[in-house]
Amino acid sequence: MNSLPFNSAGIALGLGARAAVVTGAYVAAGVAILLTVIVLRGIVAPAALRAVLAFIFMATLSSGLEPATVKAAALGEGGVEAHGAGAYLTVSALKGLLGAPVLAVIWRFADPSVAPVDLLWTPLVTIAGFGATDLRVLLDLRGRHGLAIALKQGSLAGGVVVLGLAVAMKAPLTLAIGVSTLARLVGLAVAARLAEGGVDWMRTWRAARRLLGDWRWLELAAISVIATAGGSIDRVFGLRLLSPADYSGYYLTYEILSKFWLLPYLLGPIMFARQANGDDGRAFARGAWALTAASAVAFLAGVAGVMAFVPSLLVRVVGASFGVATLVFALGVAVSAFVQLHVAQLQGAGRARVAVAAMGLAAVVTAPLLYLAAARYGAPGLLWAFLAKVILEVGFLAIGERWPRRFSARRSAARI
Repeated sequence: MNSLPFNSAGIALGLGARAAVVTGAYVAAGVAILLTVIVLRGIVAPAALRAVLAFIFMATLSSGLEPATVKAAALGEGGVEAHGAGAYLTVSALKGLLGAPVLAVIWRFADPSVAPVDLLWTPLVTIAGFGATDLRVLLDLRGRHGLAIALKQGSLAGGVVVLGLAVAMKAPLTLAIGVSTLARLVGLAVAARLAEGGVDWMRTWRAARRLLGDWRWLELAAISVIATAGGSIDRVFGLRLLSPADYSGYYLTYEILSKFWLLPYLLGPIMFARQANGDDGRAFARGAWALTAASAVAFLAGVAGVMAFVPSLLVRVVGASFGVATLVFALGVAVSAFVQLHVAQLQGAGRARVAVAAMGLAAVVTAPLLYLAAARYGAPGLLWAFLAKVILEVGFLAIGERWPRRFSARRSAARI
């Protein structure tokens, strides 16, 4: 009993250190991507910039999807240590090859002007994103949090910076995509080497076949697909329907203001873990909601202040002025942070299916709204429609919470 305060202090210190690492990596990666886009906006034509932004969106999309290879293994009897990094990356690559045609279709729909030769890079882009995600989970579960975060955040941001440098040096976009993607794959190989050392390829292939046969990854991956699809549809329609100048303004507005989601990015996993492990996390949850609420007030006040007193700053950075729609979008971003915390609570309480159904239904209902808003009212319409989408998510989650628990997934006895 005497050791409890020491252990609690150690846990708190560990969480604080990890939060600092996550925050630093998140901010650094975000700044690197934003600066790259802002610099390119000043040196390339709007149409060329839209093509670059379309690729960045697809690279981000593939990095956001969860192959769930490692997570499924963690729920098995042997845990993640039953297989090596080589096996996980092999399965991630196979899933990347299977998913690449779908992502290529999305890329072509979002940007009808994309060159067919650019689409040929889609399999390697997808493999780089899937591999980084699975390896990040593996490193996290092994306690190597610093390397995990550096890999996940650095892979995409580093690839975007390399792409930007190549485009700034007048390289054709196809070549820039290739150099960027190959650099990410080399970084992935280096990270795998640091995680594992040598690779026994015969053992790796046998393990990969077992991992593919563990069908638990399908349900975990499906949750990620629904969440990613719902969170990305606005940019798909924006790419297809907005003018190059308006889309670059929308993209930068989205990327800058959505950095507020660092809070749920940090707090959500802790809320999930405490509830999933059966702990009484109500005090922490109340603190997380209160912190998010106070931060949201400050965030909205800051955006309103910039728009009221230094509107020229926003125009210089974003390259466009969307008026009150920018503040409306900021409100949507703030409300979405609470949605993310709510989803984490539902998942931790063993009601993941409620969250999936609610978010999936919201995505289906709001997709036509987002399309019509972008087609008729341009970027300001899309910014307003984002708030409507988030409000519908809140409503569907509230309705879902009232569903009988027998329709929800039972709490898993597995502990990660």
